[in-house]
Amino acid sequence: MDKTNANRDRILDAAERLFGTRGYANVTVGQVCQASGFPVGSIYHHFTNKYGLLAAVFERSSGLFFASLPAVDDLPGDPLDRLGAFYDAAAHVISDQMPFMRLMFLLQLQEDGDATITRLVSEARDRVRTGLIAVIEPVARACGVPDPQELALELGELTMSFTAGLVVFTDAGTVGVPAGMRRLRQLVLTTISESAGRPATTA
Repeated sequence: MDKTNANRDRILDAAERLFGTRGYANVTVGQVCQASGFPVGSIYHHFTNKYGLLAAVFERSSGLFFASLPAVDDLPGDPLDRLGAFYDAAAHVISDQMPFMRLMFLLQLQEDGDATITRLVSEARDRVRTGLIAVIEPVARACGVPDPQELALELGELTMSFTAGLVVFTDAGTVGVPAGMRRLRQLVLTTISESAGRPATTA
């Protein structure tokens, strides 16, 4: 990595930490400069403005996040095994990338967002939703749920809302992301079983 890219990454690292803990609106360019050790001119040279910095943080971190998640088709076992493996893997990825996760969910609450940021967040949410449906729908179908696609969409939205609460509004050190995700996984499976009129399933 050359010096220019290394400097850019240092700025992005500092900005991600600040945006993810304080929220975008509560962070100034000056604070990013102080945290990264670079002058204001370097920030504007690399990113043009604060929204450009945020977009770069989000693009880099979302790329790492999705690259770390397993592809559903690559998971071993039957649909129930794959669902369990996916939720377990997601718990570890979320734990490892907590600043980005907080940033993504906080940006959804922001009302005056830049069009580029709004698009990036929407695309990330759509990608997460698609992955969740891909792992939930086969389990619902195998259990005999009348409309497995609709239930998978509902449970995908539930998963994203639960995860947002776990990441943003809960003391993750007390609850623990893996423990919270295990409870969520069981809730998803229980809902599938109830929708199919079957005893609760575990994974």
